[in-house]
Amino acid sequence: MKKMTESRLLCGYIYGDPQTSEYVYLPGSEIDTDCPLAVYENGDRREDISMEAALFLIEHRSLRPVRHPVLGERSL
Repeated sequence: MKKMTESRLLCGYIYGDPQTSEYVYLPGSEIDTDCPLAVYENGDRREDISMEAALFLIEHRSLRPVRHPVLGERSL
């Protein structure tokens, strides 16, 4: 499951929970970098996180592919 989620992040899919305004996604500028950094949004807060941290959040908070209120369905 972890590899599938990672590959979907690398394709620009956005994971989140619209009810809690919590989103994890990979910006287009991070594609094909050695150590891509994902973005974690929680309410009006944003922070860069490692791919491992992004996968941990997605798995442990049960985040699903969603439509971001500004970016839409994909971050690319």
